[in-house]
Amino acid sequence: MRLAIPSFLVTLTLFLPYAVASIPALSGYKVVWSDDFNGANGAGINPGNWNQQVGPTGNNGELEVYTSGTANVHLSGDGQLYIVPTLSGGTWFSGRLESVTAQSCDDGGAMIFQAELMVPDFTGSPAKFAGLWPAFWTKGNNYRTSGTGWPLCGEWDIFEVTDKLSNQNQGTLHFQNADGSHNGNFNGRVTYAGGQYHTWAFKVDRRNPDWTQQKLIWYLDGNQFYQVTGAMVGSKTQWTQLAYNPYYIILNMAVGGGYPGNPTSQTVSGFESSMRVKYVAIYKTV
Repeated sequence: MRLAIPSFLVTLTLFLPYAVASIPALSGYKVVWSDDFNGANGAGINPGNWNQQVGPTGNNGELEVYTSGTANVHLSGDGQLYIVPTLSGGTWFSGRLESVTAQSCDDGGAMIFQAELMVPDFTGSPAKFAGLWPAFWTKGNNYRTSGTGWPLCGEWDIFEVTDKLSNQNQGTLHFQNADGSHNGNFNGRVTYAGGQYHTWAFKVDRRNPDWTQQKLIWYLDGNQFYQVTGAMVGSKTQWTQLAYNPYYIILNMAVGGGYPGNPTSQTVSGFESSMRVKYVAIYKTV
């Protein structure tokens, strides 16, 4: 029998707050660190979870200046993080967060870095988003603990897109070869629906005792789209750098530089160009 819903309950639901974010469970894994970005509208991020970077980075010829406070990085009030690029007085300002935690994959286990996020719809390379470069990525923690330089510290690019990539994400590894040169040759692309929320994940899988058969795997909405094995890298030293060392998370919206190209007079400043994140979590096998 179908029960009628009282009209006052229907009306009430229209005024209930938006559902806040929650961290999804993954079968066979436990959450070892997370942020659900629940908090009041306009509030700042949790400083126990994140370091908020300040100033220009000097990287890649980028134009943005990262700011402290809530002007460019704040909570939405409905369980999201907003990273908003803004143009003021001819200068682009934006936000960059680096996780306080750094995690490594346990010997014989697997670890997943995962986030649900949305960025502007770059489909067709629209001029209004030229020069924007949102990313969910990592660096080896020895970059900040012992001064190990890049690319020796290692880098996992889980999600990074620009208007030039249209509606494609490129997952990439960066590391240092034995001769000291940079290796950025391992990358795989996947097409996604722009302007929508998607779950992006990166798995370190060390469950095989043979390091050559261990894997680094990229996922879109739970589906694998690229992987690199120890055998493909070919060196235990480089594989240790990539798969055994602790890494920390970076969320940022860069603007300009050699990779995405610079913004133009048509590039939109403000919320329309923002990167929005519902949660970030790190999982390890039980």
